[in-house]
Amino acid sequence: MTRSPYRLLLSIFLTGLLACSSTDGGGDAGTGGGAGTGGEAGSGGNAGTGGGSGTGGEAGTGGGPSEWRIFRTATTQNADLGGIEGADAICAAEASAAGLQGEFKAWLSTVSLPVFDRVTRANGPYVLVDGTIVANGWDDLVDGSILAPINLDAGGVVRAGEVWTGTLAIGGASFLGDDCAAFTSGTTGVALCGATDSTTSTWTENITPACSTLLGLYCIEQ
Repeated sequence: MTRSPYRLLLSIFLTGLLACSSTDGGGDAGTGGGAGTGGEAGSGGNAGTGGGSGTGGEAGTGGGPSEWRIFRTATTQNADLGGIEGADAICAAEASAAGLQGEFKAWLSTVSLPVFDRVTRANGPYVLVDGTIVANGWDDLVDGSILAPINLDAGGVVRAGEVWTGTLAIGGASFLGDDCAAFTSGTTGVALCGATDSTTSTWTENITPACSTLLGLYCIEQ
C-alpha cells in the first residue's frame, strides 16, 4: 500500500528527533596536572663577622735630654725684664750665643704664675754646663738644698752675685705679694732673689732687693 506524503514527513521527523536525543558520552573529565611546588627556599650565606678590634700602638715616649742644663746669665738687669716672656727671651738669647742647643726658660715666678707650672719637671739630673750635678731630678731640686751652686754662665764662666727668682725653694711663687709688677717695673717695689754661691734654700729664696737693683737670672733647660 502506498504511504501518503503527510505520513512520510511525520516518520522522517520522528526519526531525526530520536537521533538528536541519543548523544555520545564525552570522555572522562580532564584532571589538571599536579600542583606545582616551588624550589627549596634559598638560604643566605653565613653571617659575616667583623675583624678583631684594633689596638693602638704603645704609648710614645718623648725624646727629651738625658740631662737638663742650668746656668746663670752673664748679663744683669733691673726687674723690668719684660715679664716672664722677656726673661725667657734673655735666657734663650744667652744660650744661643754660647752655642747651647735646646730650649731654655728663666727660673722665674710671678705672684700668679709659679715656676713649677711653667717649666719641665725633669726626671733626670740638672747639671751645670761643665757637667757638675746640681740636683738629681726635679724632686731633688726643690727639696730645700742643691748639690752645687749655680754659678756658671752659658759659656762656663764663673759669675758671682744674685739673681731675680720670685721663687720659693719648693718651686712655688713668692708669698710676698710683690714681684715688681710681674717683673715689668724697674723702679718701685721689691721682689725675691737667689744667691748663686749658695747650696741651701737661699739659692732661690734669699732676700728681697729693690726692683731697681741690677741682678742676673737662672736659666733652665726644657
